[in-house]
Amino acid sequence: MKKWLVGMSAALLLLPQGSIFAEPSKSIPVSFNKVNIVVNGQAAASNNILYDGSTFVPIRNIAEMMADLPVTFYPKENIVNIGFVPAGTEEPGVPSEQSDNSKDDVLEEKRDTAIDAAFDAITIMVNLEKVEASNLLYNGRTYVPLRAVSNILGLKVAYDAATDTAYIGTLPEGVTIQTSDSPKSSASAVSGLSHVPGQGEMAGWMMLTGHPYEDIAEIYYKVNGSMITSTAVDIRNIDLNEVITWVDDDGRTIKNKRGDLHFFFGKFSNEYTGDWFYSKFGDVYADYFKVASLPTEQLVEQYVMETGQVKPPESKVTLKPDTVVTVETPQSGYSKHPNDATFYAYDRSGTYKGEFIDRDDGNYVSFLWYNTPEPPKLSDKWMSLSILRKIYNVSYQDTQVVIKQGDEEVLRLPLPSNWNQIDVKETTSGNIRIKKFDTGDNQITETWIDEDTLKKKTGVKFTFSGRTGVDDYAFYGPPQENSTQGPLLLELKLPSSWNKSHADDAAEINGLHVKKENGIRYFLVEDLIKLKLITISKESKDFTIYFNVDDLIAAGLIK
Repeated sequence: MKKWLVGMSAALLLLPQGSIFAEPSKSIPVSFNKVNIVVNGQAAASNNILYDGSTFVPIRNIAEMMADLPVTFYPKENIVNIGFVPAGTEEPGVPSEQSDNSKDDVLEEKRDTAIDAAFDAITIMVNLEKVEASNLLYNGRTYVPLRAVSNILGLKVAYDAATDTAYIGTLPEGVTIQTSDSPKSSASAVSGLSHVPGQGEMAGWMMLTGHPYEDIAEIYYKVNGSMITSTAVDIRNIDLNEVITWVDDDGRTIKNKRGDLHFFFGKFSNEYTGDWFYSKFGDVYADYFKVASLPTEQLVEQYVMETGQVKPPESKVTLKPDTVVTVETPQSGYSKHPNDATFYAYDRSGTYKGEFIDRDDGNYVSFLWYNTPEPPKLSDKWMSLSILRKIYNVSYQDTQVVIKQGDEEVLRLPLPSNWNQIDVKETTSGNIRIKKFDTGDNQITETWIDEDTLKKKTGVKFTFSGRTGVDDYAFYGPPQENSTQGPLLLELKLPSSWNKSHADDAAEINGLHVKKENGIRYFLVEDLIKLKLITISKESKDFTIYFNVDDLIAAGLIK
C-alpha cells in the first residue's frame, strides 16, 4: 500500500520538460474507436481514444482532411504547426519529413485496454502562433480532445449520442448546431436533450436530461462565458462507505472505503493501468469505470451549442497566414467545484498556467489517505511550493526562495537564519507570508512511540534477539556501511506474560518504560533519550513551505 501511495504522490510533482523522446510515458486505461469521427461528411480513417470521459482525436489527420491543410512537425522543439509560416517569420527549427513523428497508424479494433502515452509533450501552433490545448502523444501521433478542435481549427463539433458519432466541420441534417440566438430554455434540443436546474449539493448547476445514460448517472454542467464545466454523478445504488479488502503488491491485506478507492482510481489513472486496477479491485474498478468513461464532455458541449448557451466557433478552415486564432481561458481566481475549490492561475504576464485544487498537493493527498497531519490548503489561500513551481521556476534553499520566469529573476525572498528550527512556523518576506509545514516524517513529537514508527523516524530497530530465551529482545542502531544489522544499543527481557496474553501491560525494564496495546509495543520517548538510544534535534529540514495566495496576488506574481 505504501509503495502504491508513493507512486501516486509522485504523480503530483512537476516533471521537467524535455524532448519528445525523453518525455515520460504513463500507462492509462482507454477505449479505442468507440466514437465514430466524421469530418466534412467523410469518415476519418484514424484512431480515436476515449480517456477519462473525453474523446481524443489525432490533430494531424483532422487538419489534413480540412482542405488538405499543411501540418509540420519540428522534432527537436516538440512543435506541431498547423497552417503556414507567415511572411518574414523564421521557422522554429528543422521540420521533419513526417508531420508529427508518426509511425504507421494501424487502425485499432474497438476495445478497452491500456496504452503508454505522454501528456502535453507537444506544443501546438497555428501559423506559428501557440494555442493552449492539452494533448497526449501515442504511437507517434498527437491527440487532442474534440473540444480543442474548435479552438485550434475553428470548426463546429457535434456529438450524436444515438450513433456515438462526432461530426466535425460540415454537419448533416438532424445534427445541426443552432445559432447563438437559439432559445436558451429547457425545451428539448435537436438531439432530444434538455436540462433542468440542479438540486441540493448541485444547486447552481444544470442537469442534462434525455441522454442515454440516465439509468446510471446524472450529468451536470455550468457555462461561464465560453467556458464549459461538466461532471457526471453516479446514481447507482452503490454503497461508497462499503469497506473493500484488497491485497497490495507486497502481499499485505488492505481495507479501504469504496468511495476512497473511487477517488484514487480517477486521480491516479495516469500512473496505473486499467489492467492493474482491475487485477487488484475487480468489479469495484469495473463499476467505477462504467461511469468514469461516459462521454460527458461531448454530450454537454453539443447541448449548450445547440441551445445557444455557447456560440459555436466561426470556421477558420482556410487558415491563411493572417488568420487570427484566439483561445478562451477561464477567469482568474477561485471557482466552486462540486468537491473542491478550484484556483485558475495566471502568471504576472497574464499567461494562463492551469487550474489547481487541494489534491494537487502531495501532502494533502497523504493527509486524506494516511491520516497524516493536515497541511495548509489551497482552498484556504495557501499555495504549496509544488503548485507554485507549476507557474514559475522556483528554487528553494535554507536561506532564500528565488522565483524566476524563464531565466529572468522575478523575486528573491530571504528567510530567517533560524528558519530550520522546529518552533519556527511562519515568516514574512517581501510582504509575502510563508508558512512552514512539518510533515513529521523524521520528527518525534509523541510521548510514547511504537516500534515501527521508531524505526521509520530514527533508524533504531527493536527486534527479537533470542540470546538466552524466547523473551530476549534488543535495540539496534541504524545499519552502517556494508552491513545489514546496526550496532547493539540495549538488551532487555520482555515480560513472559506478553507472549501468552493480549492484555494491555506496562513495565519498566533496564530504565525503559515499555507498554503493549493491541499487540503493539510502545516505548517512553523520555527514557529513550535518557538512555541515549535516540537524540532529538532542535532543527528540522523535513518540511515544505506554503505561500499566502492573497500576498502572491498583491505582489503581482499571480492573477
